[in-house]
Amino acid sequence: MIKAVIFDWAGTAVDYGSVAPVEGFIDGFRRIGVDITAEMARKPMGIAKLDHTRAIAAMLDQPISEEQILEAYDAFEEMMFAVVEQYCDVLPHVAETAAALRRQGIKIGSTTGYTSIMMEKVLPKAAKAGYAPDFCVTPDQAAKGRPYPYMIWQNLMQFDIADPREAVKVGDTAADIEEGKAADCWTVGVIMGSSELGLNRKEVAALPSEELTCRKAAVRAAYYKAGADYIIDDMSGLSEVIVDINRRLEQSVPRKLLTPGPLTTRDSVKRAMFTDHCTWDDEYKSITTTVLNDITQIAANDSYATVLLQGSGSYAVEAMINCLIPKEEKILFLVNGEYGKRMLTIAKDAHRSYETLAFDMTLPVDTEAVEKELQSDGDIGTVVFVHCETTSGVLNPLEKITKLAKSYGKKVLVDAMSSFAAYEIDMPGLDIDALAASSNKCLEGLPGLSFVIAKKSLLKECGGNSTSHSLDLHDQYQGLYAGGGKFRFTSPTNVLLALRQAIDEYKKEGGLPARRKRYIKNHKVLTQGLEKLGIRSIVAPEHQSYIITTFDLGDFDFSKLYAALKSKGFIIYPGKLTDLPTFRLGNIGDVYPSDMAALVTAIEEYMREHKSEEK
Repeated sequence: MIKAVIFDWAGTAVDYGSVAPVEGFIDGFRRIGVDITAEMARKPMGIAKLDHTRAIAAMLDQPISEEQILEAYDAFEEMMFAVVEQYCDVLPHVAETAAALRRQGIKIGSTTGYTSIMMEKVLPKAAKAGYAPDFCVTPDQAAKGRPYPYMIWQNLMQFDIADPREAVKVGDTAADIEEGKAADCWTVGVIMGSSELGLNRKEVAALPSEELTCRKAAVRAAYYKAGADYIIDDMSGLSEVIVDINRRLEQSVPRKLLTPGPLTTRDSVKRAMFTDHCTWDDEYKSITTTVLNDITQIAANDSYATVLLQGSGSYAVEAMINCLIPKEEKILFLVNGEYGKRMLTIAKDAHRSYETLAFDMTLPVDTEAVEKELQSDGDIGTVVFVHCETTSGVLNPLEKITKLAKSYGKKVLVDAMSSFAAYEIDMPGLDIDALAASSNKCLEGLPGLSFVIAKKSLLKECGGNSTSHSLDLHDQYQGLYAGGGKFRFTSPTNVLLALRQAIDEYKKEGGLPARRKRYIKNHKVLTQGLEKLGIRSIVAPEHQSYIITTFDLGDFDFSKLYAALKSKGFIIYPGKLTDLPTFRLGNIGDVYPSDMAALVTAIEEYMREHKSEEK
């Protein structure tokens, strides 16, 4: 929740139109024989007044020495000392809004371009008019004034606020907005009475409504360009802004996503998105190339290549099936969950010839049944299956199935969406032809990118197979590699930058051995803890992956359980089994055994409350 609002002074809280400093600068430059306009005096408004004086001098056609600048500033100060008390009128709604914020426990801070001596005159006058902030910092009391964040930081330290996103900066100039952005606070620009609008009360009253509307629009554009989070007409709109910011803060409260993807991701991965790149730029293409190479090396060697696709994991699965299998070739799908069934839909929609072996969703694929099918149907050319079926968390025997299919001369395509980067997959050693996965699973990146790792020979010869232009692996492969990392169509640049960082984090953690160890520990703490509460997995331990676990829901209402856990910072998944009431918990992402222990405690507390409700 918001804990502090930090107001500017002239033009925001007092001095409607920020008139005093404008008159001061005009008088100051007149003393050195230079006439400036009110517009020139206002343009740098908001920054420290000596810096403001230098900024005005830089606008002039004639050269102004530092000695003259200091002389003009001295005259400005002299003028301000004489008149500043006359311009301490509190702007409409400021005192009432500050009082309302205080009633909510919100501190009122302030920063200014005025010096501390000037503020000695302003503070008591404003207090008599009903406005007295809890704290005030001037540029001469900080390392630097605006647009630097130091004055805001001093406010936050005074109020013992460690997170700047719990504070709001309110001001009437672009410099105010820039100051707030530099401090990483929320920023609000106020239009009426502002220096940006540049009108006093009488001038506003005399202005035709159409012209006032145009001028207000120009102020809004200036605040927007500066990066304001909110823009309000006057201070009466601030309370509504605080309500909305609190809503957004509540929505963005850190939560542990105990799901199979999207996942809880490291801050460094999310921050990596904050740079904009052009997809044609050589630097960005180079980053793309490193991502392609690093992904390939996790499971394969130089005889394979990774092809990135814009979209979720299902995009990669569909591209793999429709591109790497000739149209006339018969496919055998091994299905024991919803993601296996999804592949059937892909094949059906593409009018492919296929057979299906379906198995219980809580059991792995039966290799004996697979062998019988391969023996009886010689037309089958490719075997396709899911390694870790996210429906239940059951792990299919990758090595056994692959070796069996290869012994009959079949191609093997694997949906390794949930297992890639968490389980050892030796593609060259097993002679796997291709696998599909995505950025937002065990690589712990963000959603929006999927990929297929396939034999280069297969990628080169599959041209013409695809019925989709966008999902044509052959063309995408040619584009990415011949183009030095250039996507055929618009790349999700920010998501790729996050994936680059996620791969770096994967390496930093220690690669597959370290990540696997953490996931196994997560799974152990979770399953053992819930078992003590009488909540058991529906998949036998010998078939259970350490990626995701499906638990018997019992007599619990999932929506109530979900809401209770969400309130404590945990997000869980509903079950996907049609014949059993279940819920699913993921062990992957930026989560650790301590998080699993905390989840078990939260579920135990819910169970205790649930029993109390029943009584």
